[in-house]
Amino acid sequence: MWISNADAIRIYARFCRAHYGAGAVKKVRDRARELKQRGDLEGHQVWNEVADEIKALQRTPPIRN
Repeated sequence: MWISNADAIRIYARFCRAHYGAGAVKKVRDRARELKQRGDLEGHQVWNEVADEIKALQRTPPIRN
């Protein structure tokens, strides 16, 4: 089974939200900044996409079973 980058970003955003809670966006943005400082522009972009997805998840209520 192959997943797309978009799927991987959504999965990791959900993990970060669950793991870091309210501080998830800050934690992920900090990581993106670290990568940019090291010259990893692709990593910087991906981590910012993860942060954007976390923000989108925060705007929607969690799914309850």
